[in-house]
This record gives sequence, structure tokens and C-alpha cells, in this order.
Amino acid sequence: MINFNSYQPITEGVKLTPAELTKPNGVTGEDRVDILLRLIKDGKPLELAKGGTFVVTDIEHAVAGIEAWKKNKSDKKQAIALKGDNDAFITSSDLKKAKVFGGGGGAGGGTLNTKNTESHQCVMIQAMLDHGIQSEEFFTDDIMKAAYKKVFVDASLDEVLSVGDNWIASSYQSAMLLIKNGYVNKGMTFHRGDKVMAQIYAKKNIAFKNSGFPNLKDDKWNPGDIWAIKPGFNPKSLKDDSVKSLQRDILDKFVSKECVGISLKKVKKVAKINLYNIDIPPDVDDYKLVDLLLESNRGDYWSSKGGTILYNNGKLVIKDNTAFGSIKVEIAGKGARGGGAGWTYISDAAKQVYSVTLPKMPMIATDARSMEKGDSKILDKFFKLYKKCYPLANRDIFIENISEKPGPWIHAKYGVTILIALIKSGQKIKANRFITKLVNYAGSKTEDSSAYIKVYE
Repeated sequence: MINFNSYQPITEGVKLTPAELTKPNGVTGEDRVDILLRLIKDGKPLELAKGGTFVVTDIEHAVAGIEAWKKNKSDKKQAIALKGDNDAFITSSDLKKAKVFGGGGGAGGGTLNTKNTESHQCVMIQAMLDHGIQSEEFFTDDIMKAAYKKVFVDASLDEVLSVGDNWIASSYQSAMLLIKNGYVNKGMTFHRGDKVMAQIYAKKNIAFKNSGFPNLKDDKWNPGDIWAIKPGFNPKSLKDDSVKSLQRDILDKFVSKECVGISLKKVKKVAKINLYNIDIPPDVDDYKLVDLLLESNRGDYWSSKGGTILYNNGKLVIKDNTAFGSIKVEIAGKGARGGGAGWTYISDAAKQVYSVTLPKMPMIATDARSMEKGDSKILDKFFKLYKKCYPLANRDIFIENISEKPGPWIHAKYGVTILIALIKSGQKIKANRFITKLVNYAGSKTEDSSAYIKVYE
């Protein structure tokens, strides 16, 4: 999945060429190819040299390619192919030599710095449990060094100690609230990016397979950035014969404080805590459709390639990730985006609610390219969808307007219109059910999600 961050200007950075990939991180000494391997296995977004990020979804293929590249010296002159959602391909040379690889720039408080900040949170909790709740200034580098030896994280000590003051304050506020409320306690160990976390999510994969369900992404099943574990607990003991039994087991372990997933958001002043999916089946929220918008705030249908679903508690923005990329919905929120759902899940939900099969992304892209060339048959197909949204629409005016648009715009608006037309064509009760599925999935609160704590501002 390629994702362009609308909150930052897109500037081209130094590429992670094969020559650069063979070198170690100049700060940590870790081989860059091993850093890339770890990020891919963790499902982390990878920064692109031209801006935005890319998530590798075919992890097995990527791991095999990296291992072959490491073993065969002649291959080291070649870039490594990486596959994302909807058959989107890039190579390792399209990646940016970001801070995580020892390059410049980095991601600041963004996605590629989460390893350091989340690991810092583990260390801060451990230090506070060791010494009690003290002032923030009490937790010096020496105190944190001692605590670092007791946690299981994938950031080095130098990386943990390198986080900025604002993230130190966030870790302090979050740790204090978690301890005061009894969600973490002495005797627990704290994990981030280690084999314990990997084993927990591996159990999830097995349970979904055994239930015959499509696999749910790790962070949609449980978005725990860090995990608090009671000594003696073995993730391999989790039940995996079905999703339901795993849900029950995770909840039991959550209540007994044996295995607690903790989702972290940056805290500036005062930390808050919410518990999610603590009922079996999870008590998911219900939402109601308010309006469907295909126009921009100050224009008409043709002035924006996106769309919006308004519901009683917020809104979902429908957008493309990049030119001819996947269409997704995102919960609109202040500051950072509030989570999203890609076309694969949207299609699954449409099948369940409306009993229809939405076209796959490659077909939508193919249609868009045909329409850009003036294919009358495909344009008629688009116009029929448009007319469902605007019953009084005139075909000639539609053709005149669309003929002025480039392929990527047509692709985005076509996908958005497919989704809006689907919702408009059905009953209100189905629309409410469909939107509820999208919002709950985007917020990691589905019927198949597991118990976790969210710490936030």
C-alpha cells in the first residue's frame, strides 16, 4: 500500500540503492538490509524517496528476496522487489535512506521513529515501577539505562535515549496513568518488536485460518504497540483452534494481567485510557449514515477527486493512496489520521452487507485508463454510476467534464463513485450496517478484534 502524507510537503530524498543497502547504519552498526527485513516483518510503513510510504503486504516474498540477496553477492547489484496491496510493486531503490537506516531526515515523530518512542515507553514504565512515581526529571539517563536491561525491545539503548523531550513527556504521562490504574505492575515484562509479540500475532494468523476467515491485519485485530507480559506466560499457549476461542483466551489473559496489549498515542499534557473489545463477542459500536458527499466544500463533483461519508459520530474520507493506487476510507480526526480501511476490506464488507462483488483495484485502474482514451463503453459504465448519485444528470455534460480530467483523477473519482453509488442504491439499514463495519474496522474495533488498552491525549 502506498500512502502519501498530506500533512508534509513531498521532497525527494536520497535513495536506498543496492550500494547503500549493503552498508550498516552508521549510528547503531546494524546492517541496513537487516533493518529493512525487520521493518517488513513488523508491517511498518517504509519511507519512499519521492515522498509518502509503502507497506509491504507480501512479506513471505520479500523475506525470500532479501535472504537470497544476502547470500548471493552478484545479486547485491540489483534492487529487491517489494509487493504491496493490489499488486503494487516497488523496489528497494525506491525507498528513502531514512533515519532508521542511518540516513538523514528521518520521520521525526512519524511512523519510522515509532520503534524508538515505543521502546522508550517500555523503558519508562519499567523505570517507574522500579523507583515509584517520581518527577519527570528523576528519570535520568542512568535510571533509564538500568531499566533498559530489563525490557525486551528492538531499539538500541542509544536510540531509546535519543527521543525528544516531547516524547519523554508522553512516555512519562502514559506510564504514570497505566501504573496508577493498575494495568501494569511489578513483575511484568515489557515487549516491543520481539519474538513474544511475533508469537502472539502468529497465533492470530493460525486462529483465523482454522476458522476459515480471511486474515485480519495485526493492528486491526489488536493494535498493541507494546505488550505487558506476566512472567511464566507463554504466547504459544494461546488457543488457536478458532477466532472465538482466541478472543476468549486473550480477554482472560487481559483480565488476569498475564498478557496486555497497549496502543500508544502521543500525549502532550494529560493522558487518558480506554479499554476496547473487553466483551465476547466484542461490543462494537453502531453508526448511522447522515450524508454522502461527492463534492468538495467549495465546489462541485468535478472539483474534487475524493468523497466523504458523514455518520452520526464523525466522517470517513474516501481517497486514493496515490496515482492509480488503492482507494481507501479514513476516519477524519484532528492532527493524525484516525485509522483506515483499504479496498480489500471494503470489498469484503460490501459482499457481506449488499451481496455484491466490487471490482478489484487493477480493473478500476484499467477502466480509468480506457476512459482517459475516450472508451465510450467504459464511460457509459461510469455514467450509470454517476446517474445513481445524480438522477437528473446529462450524459453530454458528464462526457465533456470527464474528458478534461487526467487518468489518475478519473481512477480516484471512479472508485469513490462506485462506493457512494453502492451505498445510495441500498436500504438505509444496510447503509448503517456497512458504515458501522468500516468505522469499527478502521478503529480496530471489529467483531473479530481482541482486547487492548489505548493510551491517548
